[in-house]
Amino acid sequence: MNGSNGIWHLARRLFAVVFCSFMLLPLVVIMVVSFTNEGYVRFPPASFGLRWYYAALQNPYFQSGLVVSVQIALLVALISGTLGVLASLVLGRYEFPGRSGILSVLLMPMAIPHIVLAIALLQFMALLALSSAPLGIIAGHILISLPFVLRLTMTSVISLDPLAERASYSLGASPFQTLRHVILPMIAPGAAAGTIFAFLISFDEVTISLFLALPGHSTLPAEIFSFASQGSDPVITAVSGAMIIFAVVLMLIVERFYGVLRLMTERR
Repeated sequence: MNGSNGIWHLARRLFAVVFCSFMLLPLVVIMVVSFTNEGYVRFPPASFGLRWYYAALQNPYFQSGLVVSVQIALLVALISGTLGVLASLVLGRYEFPGRSGILSVLLMPMAIPHIVLAIALLQFMALLALSSAPLGIIAGHILISLPFVLRLTMTSVISLDPLAERASYSLGASPFQTLRHVILPMIAPGAAAGTIFAFLISFDEVTISLFLALPGHSTLPAEIFSFASQGSDPVITAVSGAMIIFAVVLMLIVERFYGVLRLMTERR
């Protein structure tokens, strides 16, 4: 039995390594190609430099797309973070009729393809005769980012020590004071990690942005997709490489201060 368990454990680890390598290899290729000095995409590059990073910084379409993406991502992170924390405090601490159904509905966007959500939102906005940008983009990004905030924050809420809350009440603290000085600081790691996740998801989202964007409100991923559909300009790899570096640095910061991997793998 021990021998078969050891083989099974080794097989799972091998599968994990192969799967992660398969998922990360395209990102590695993009990063290497982004530093080429040549006028075309080639792997591996014959020479390296920052030529296309400078070109990306001077491109007005990428500049405007970056501004729009950052503005939308910050707003989405704020709204998703607030709604996710409020929802997790209710769903993670109390049992009531319909709780499982509400939780399933809130987490459902994680299992629905983004193109389906984008088409549904586009039809909904048209039905209400509302402009799809930027309201539609913001709504769509909140829809897909809220489940991650809820998932990470609920992990912290469920692991709360009820004795700490009782001790606060026994010392004369009001419910609001207990929430502010005891509960919120204890769930801060999950809430902060979820909010940053929401920012990254919104910043990198392309499908919903393509369907709901209007001229002048196009996000950076949508601009990258537009450039990629017109040819293989190396400037696209430079912009993509910068986005990858930004996401990796931000995730490392979150992991360093909040331990997001522990939150993602922690069980109830």
